[in-house]
Amino acid sequence: MDYNKIEDTVLKKAMDIFKQSAVDFFGIDTKILGSAETEIKDIQINTNFVDYLFYTEDGNYLHFEFQTTDKKDDIKRFLFYDASLYYKEKRKVKTVVVYSADIDNTETFIDAGTIKYSIEAVYMKKLNGDEKLKYISEKVSKGEKLNPNDILTLTFLPLMSGKESRLKRALESIEIAENIKDNENKLQCISMLYALTDKFGDEISKKKLKEVFSMTDIGRMIREEGIEEGIEKGKAEGKSELLIKLLVKKFKKLPKEYIDKIRSLPEENIEIIGTEIFDFEKVSDLEKYF
Repeated sequence: MDYNKIEDTVLKKAMDIFKQSAVDFFGIDTKILGSAETEIKDIQINTNFVDYLFYTEDGNYLHFEFQTTDKKDDIKRFLFYDASLYYKEKRKVKTVVVYSADIDNTETFIDAGTIKYSIEAVYMKKLNGDEKLKYISEKVSKGEKLNPNDILTLTFLPLMSGKESRLKRALESIEIAENIKDNENKLQCISMLYALTDKFGDEISKKKLKEVFSMTDIGRMIREEGIEEGIEKGKAEGKSELLIKLLVKKFKKLPKEYIDKIRSLPEENIEIIGTEIFDFEKVSDLEKYF
C-alpha cells in the first residue's frame, strides 16, 4: 500500500475535522472560515511547518500547536512562526498550544523589549483520560453515533491524564475507533488519530494504526488502486524488457542509455517501436522515439 497517498488523504481529512470542532472543544470564541497554508518560508527561504492554521471570520489567523515536550525555546519558535505569518499577510495571529498530560506549567509570555508576545496554553493534564475513555468506549459499544466533541475526545485521549502510559491509551483509542459501527465516524476518528500519531506517536502505535486504517473503506480503495497500478506497471515493464531482448537480438548490442530510455517509455511508445522494429536499419533509428 502507498502510505504517502494515505497520509495525504488522511491528514487533509483530519484538518477538515479539526477545523469544524476545535474551537468548541477548546472553548475559543471565534469562527473558523477555512484552512490556511501551514508552510512558512522566512525571509531567507527556510521552510517551517505549523501544526494547524486557520482563517477566522475577523480576517485573522488561529494557529494550533501540539506539544508533548516543554523546551525553553518552544515559545521563541512560536513567536518566529507568528511573526513570519504576520509578515507574509499582515494578519493578526492567535496561537493556542495544547500540552500533553506530562506538562502542567509552561512559559506563555515573552518580553523581547519592543515585542510583547503571548500564547494561550491548554493543559490536557486537567482532563481525566480514564473517565473519557470509559464514556467513549461505552458509547461505541452501544453503537451510538459520536458527535464532533466525542471524536476530538477520542483523538486526544493519549494526551490526557490517566493511569496508563501514553502508548497504552493510544492503542486503546485505536481499538475503540476500530469498533465504531458508523463508517463516517470511524473514518473521522482514525483520520484524527493518524494525524496526531504521525506527529508524536511511537512506532508501535503507528504500525497498529496503519493496520486499522488499511481495513477502512478508503484504505481498501487505496490498496485496490495500488494493486491495479502495480499490475499495469508490471505489464509495461514486461513489454519493455521483451523489446530490449528483441533489439539486442537484431543489433547484437544495445547502448545502456538506450536501454534506460526504453524502460522509462510509456507503454504506447513501446508498442509502436515493437511494430516497427523490423524496419530499423541501424540502432540509432530508435532515437526518434525517445
